Amino acid sequence: MNPNRALVRFLWTAVIFLAFIGLAVATRRTIVLLKPGAMSSAKNPAVQLDAHFANHATLTLTHILPAMLFMVLGPLQFVRGLRAKYPQVHRWSGRIFLTASAVVGVTGLTMAFGKTIGGIDEKAAITLFGTFFLIALAKALWHALRREFAQHREWMIRGYAIGLAVATIRPIMGTFFAAAVLRGHAPEPREFFGTAFWVGFTLQTIAAEIWINYTRPTAAAQLAMLPAK
Repeated sequence: MNPNRALVRFLWTAVIFLAFIGLAVATRRTIVLLKPGAMSSAKNPAVQLDAHFANHATLTLTHILPAMLFMVLGPLQFVRGLRAKYPQVHRWSGRIFLTASAVVGVTGLTMAFGKTIGGIDEKAAITLFGTFFLIALAKALWHALRREFAQHREWMIRGYAIGLAVATIRPIMGTFFAAAVLRGHAPEPREFFGTAFWVGFTLQTIAAEIWINYTRPTAAAQLAMLPAK
């Protein structure tokens, strides 16, 4: 089906906005890890996060550098005109995207099994959704190799939505932090980190399923697309 144009524009705006947040967060983290103290100070509310990730800088960099590719190449996989006019570009960017995604997923799970800021809540959220992230992208690749492009599209949407949730989590954490400050409380990241992960991942998963079901062809439409005998 052809979805409402205004809704499509809103969705693309949201995706690009979140991808920009993810890219900005990864860029800042890279700068802080490569040049300690460059963007941190005692008054910076992110100073605890900076110290946490500095304790395993190599693993963090292995996670966030491919994440930049994930944020940039992800939206390109869903541009219909690019797929139609430049299928080779779509296939090669897709291979790079899936490779980067695999590294992001594996390193993310590895980091979750170590010490986390949000404790058991964060570990559980990352383990559940990180595993689903890898499964979704593996199924997307499987369907692409079998030329089952409708199923490939749906699993790509699920996988990218989960990865993009990391960017969604940032505004959620900012909201929690601002709400606590307005109540006269100076919160520490560990107080809301785990909850923010659960909220962000869940919202993105629900949004992906709503969009998939909204744009999935009906049974009648699928029959109409079959070649006449």
